[in-house]
Amino acid sequence: MRRVVREPRTPGRPLRFSLVRVPFFLEPEYPRDEGFQETNLERLRRKWGGSEEFEAQKQRHRLKERGRAVGIQNFRAERVASNTHASHRLVQWVTKSAGPAAAERLYADLNFRHFELGRKLNDGRMLSKAAGRLGVPGITEVTARDFLESGEGEAEIAAAQRVLRDLGIHSIPTTIVDGQFSIGGALPSDEVERLFRKIEAEGETTDPPGGADDPDFPARFVFAEALGIPPGKLLEELDFSEEAAAA
Repeated sequence: MRRVVREPRTPGRPLRFSLVRVPFFLEPEYPRDEGFQETNLERLRRKWGGSEEFEAQKQRHRLKERGRAVGIQNFRAERVASNTHASHRLVQWVTKSAGPAAAERLYADLNFRHFELGRKLNDGRMLSKAAGRLGVPGITEVTARDFLESGEGEAEIAAAQRVLRDLGIHSIPTTIVDGQFSIGGALPSDEVERLFRKIEAEGETTDPPGGADDPDFPARFVFAEALGIPPGKLLEELDFSEEAAAA
């Protein structure tokens, strides 16, 4: 996305991007309590049927190598796995409260703490502190903790799971672009860029002509209604400027 915005086909007319993260559970049967955990290596060996099968999968996917290619230098296979329900609820709360840009900063921070530092994603204290670091009015460590201890956002998470089932999405990553193009799997960035360039060449825009009041607007954000995200928040574009990248 960053490259497409910074190097548009037509100078001065870059595509604009908004992004909504949709909750998906790799281990939906994991207990939600903070005391539950399992090492990721244990999880993967169990999932693939043993150490030998896991090693074969690892060689096929080469996640560490692909991670290093995009700047993830310390992809920790021994990280702690846990139920991710609380982290998904928190990301959705921030999206609805502060918009996609703030939610992306939170998502990146949680990814770093989980995949590189090995922290588990059902740690309420870690999640609350991450939200408090955003520096967004109304979102503090205290308000985040209060949110996590409430039942708020539960219905929206469940609604999103129903939409996933209706669409036949059963694996991640899956990316839906402009409500019509579906990208399945962890594709190299240049393949994803080709789709964006196709949309750019065909003269598509990321905003409906009538803005948030356009009758076609909700259809282009497949999960917006399920997740209860206000239309105005969905139209907030991500900032790919050099200043934002350095922040």
